Amino acid sequence: MNKLLIAAIASTLCAGSAMADPVTKTVTIDKPNFEGSRTIVRDKEAGTLSRDAELTRKSDGATATRSYDRARTDDGFTASGSSTNLRGQTRSFNLDRSRNQTGATTTGTYTGRGGETFGLSGNRTRSDTGFTTNQSVTNSAGERVYNRDRSVSRADGQITRSTNVTRAEGFKRPRVGRRNR
Repeated sequence: MNKLLIAAIASTLCAGSAMADPVTKTVTIDKPNFEGSRTIVRDKEAGTLSRDAELTRKSDGATATRSYDRARTDDGFTASGSSTNLRGQTRSFNLDRSRNQTGATTTGTYTGRGGETFGLSGNRTRSDTGFTTNQSVTNSAGERVYNRDRSVSRADGQITRSTNVTRAEGFKRPRVGRRNR
């Protein structure tokens, strides 16, 4: 009986150290018009995630790439990424997010495919009855080109929501840190 118990404990300890190792998943893509691969590396213990993909068009050899890296910090995370399309145009971003007792704050930069650079900022604050958020984007001249304020509150069994968005004419908000599928 003791040998059985010791064997179970030893196998559990060995399995725990094996689960702490980084996990890598690679997918090969082979379609009639494209070929490539996607690799995801996740290390839960270190708090890191890396996603890289490369796709090549078979007809002319044009290549598209995408990379994303995220690392846990003491109070949040940092993330960065870039993508290059089949025409060779690149966009990229860097984000720092930190949590506090009542919410979170995000700051970063975004560079578009045309080379334009934007500053990103945001915050979220929780209260006993709801929360408020703000997202703001400024151009390289420091002018605000996008702003979104949102609040949600609960009182007497009712939920009240309010959203206010302002944007410069023709401006499209960058899709930063989201998976586009």
